Amino acid sequence: MQTDQSLFQTRPVAGKSDRILSPFDLSKEAREQIYNIATALSFRRGTTIFSPGAAAQFLYFIDEGIVRISRFAENGHRQVLGFQMAGDLIGLSENGQYANCAVTLRSVRVHRVSWSQMHGLMVAEPKLLLALFNKVVHDWLQAQSLIMVLGQQNTHQRLASCLVNLLRVPQFFDAQSARLRLPVNRFELADYLGVASRSAERAFARLEKLGLVRRITPRVIEILNIDGLERLQLEQRRSHH
Repeated sequence: MQTDQSLFQTRPVAGKSDRILSPFDLSKEAREQIYNIATALSFRRGTTIFSPGAAAQFLYFIDEGIVRISRFAENGHRQVLGFQMAGDLIGLSENGQYANCAVTLRSVRVHRVSWSQMHGLMVAEPKLLLALFNKVVHDWLQAQSLIMVLGQQNTHQRLASCLVNLLRVPQFFDAQSARLRLPVNRFELADYLGVASRSAERAFARLEKLGLVRRITPRVIEILNIDGLERLQLEQRRSHH
């Protein structure tokens, strides 16, 4: 199963270098091995890297940018599963096919490696096989986490959880000014939360009413009370949405 979730899930805080750590974090030597056989590619915003049902021929190591991972239900509704960024790996397959859709949200740079090449590397270097296994386990656990959030939190709690996780990404949150720059638009955010855009808008309004955040622009949020956001996401679910 390919879930490819990371951006809105809990991530380690980057160090002084502001490098975002990935659950698929390879050593310098391992990355050099991969990049020596990989093809460097750049995609414009709005490019579909792969689609559900297509033959899963390649793995993609993201060097720069953000990729939206989503899946469509039979009724046509899009569920955003997560957002991948620099340091992440996408392209894991299900029965030899891509299970989800990967679309760039801004200019993206990747290193693409064929599965046949990766198989050869993993035979020669067992640490790569272990790293890939860790990635699969991480995605499985994050898929369970997303199910828990969608099933046990109401809309404004889901939004609070999302914002709390984004605060851990230094390139989006400036602690000095307490301003958070959302990496996605309101429609993508609503699809990730599993609600209509109007419901996401009402959730933002509720967080503002509670004195937790203040919207400066549609994509820039001032965080007024981090502790309050963290408490809200842990509260018992209430009936309102």
